[in-house]
Amino acid sequence: MARNTEIRGINFTGDQIFKNLVLFAIPIILSELLQNLYNTVDSLVVGNFVGKAALAAVSVCGPITNLMVGFFNGMSVGNTVVVARAFGSGDEEKTRKAIRAAFTFSVVLGVLVSALSILLAPFLLSLTGCNEEIYAEAILYLRIYLGGVMFMVIYNCGTGILRAVGDSAGPLGILAVSSCLNIALDLFLVAGFGLGTAGVGIATIVSQGVSVLLIRKRIGKRAGTRCIDLPETFREGRAMVRSSVSIGLAAGLQNALISFSNIFVWSYINRFPTAVTAGIGAANKIDRFVVLPPKALAMTCTTFVSQNIGARNYGRARKGILYVFVLAAAVTCALSAILIAFAEPLIGLFSREPEVIEAGAGMSRFLAPLYLILCIRELLAGYLRAYGRSRQPMLLSLLGMVGARQLFLALATRRWSSVKVIYAAYPVGWAAAMLLLLIYTLCSLRRMWAETESGARRAGSVS
Repeated sequence: MARNTEIRGINFTGDQIFKNLVLFAIPIILSELLQNLYNTVDSLVVGNFVGKAALAAVSVCGPITNLMVGFFNGMSVGNTVVVARAFGSGDEEKTRKAIRAAFTFSVVLGVLVSALSILLAPFLLSLTGCNEEIYAEAILYLRIYLGGVMFMVIYNCGTGILRAVGDSAGPLGILAVSSCLNIALDLFLVAGFGLGTAGVGIATIVSQGVSVLLIRKRIGKRAGTRCIDLPETFREGRAMVRSSVSIGLAAGLQNALISFSNIFVWSYINRFPTAVTAGIGAANKIDRFVVLPPKALAMTCTTFVSQNIGARNYGRARKGILYVFVLAAAVTCALSAILIAFAEPLIGLFSREPEVIEAGAGMSRFLAPLYLILCIRELLAGYLRAYGRSRQPMLLSLLGMVGARQLFLALATRRWSSVKVIYAAYPVGWAAAMLLLLIYTLCSLRRMWAETESGARRAGSVS
């Protein structure tokens, strides 16, 4: 292919480290913020215009929809690493081929996953222990939402591509448009036409479909290439797809299985009254906003380190996690303080009922001082993935955030019936995963660095 245009974006291999980190991370944080608004706005609208039963129905679907979002956010990490390394090397034709292979694969994958997930909807909902009072509304919302999963798959893979070449602002603008559309459609279909949970589901998939059209256009403009080329991907892009899937699958499975374990957490939550269920669901929505900066900065860490490995700036790549941690810790502590001060008003956005607010605010205040633990876990996992270590953080995170959490709930709920046992299960999982990842990272650093540098020397001698 003839060179169309220079691939533009933030390059982490040059000077002004902290400035570039901030410029890159802020759009990611805002993008993730807007993406979370999809489900959060659904809860806000049905909680205020329909009632607590509808809020509980959307909330009980939360772990399932989070499973999908988490899996494909993780899968996008594979695209980020593969494309970022090509971009860091300065080989523009290689970068464009990687982009076409990644985007083409995402379209094929999205269609297949959407069809399969609709069939599995009743099974997934049954795992939450959803009670009969809210089952009909919950299954309707879930089936509509899962019908649009193909758009989420393609969009998340597209954002991974853009971030790899240093463009984190593009996904932000696209999400701003689609989120505004989602809010408008939610109000139009629910408040205007009384479609209830079906209305918010329809609004979500329509707005996600628009985001796919916009991100495809953005990639083509920024990289100077078409996005879909099935014959080329089959002939020449299979190695890139395998590498992307190898890295991204582990991250995606980790996120998905953690969300899957939360489905079983909801089987414990659903033992409490509907008001408590709704309150915890609202607190989970707030939680997703507080953890955005650590997750976004983990993506930033992965991109920073991957680009510098591609450019063979190994000393700079080694220090990547230190640069990012300073920013992540400061933002996380600030958000935790805000959550402690304003827990009731924030939960009150979802419901005006005192029992709902009490349960939700109690959970938010319990978790707020402990978010720094999750922050460290996210950054360690992001750093390891940049070095191609994706299976290890997956397994260690699962041991902590799934195994330790479920074991804690199984034992603690036999002894205590308080809702605070549910609250405590979350930081127990964070702490276990963080300790396991920290031990593994400290034990593996020198070997990981040596393998990366020797691999690059071998590749250089071959070329």
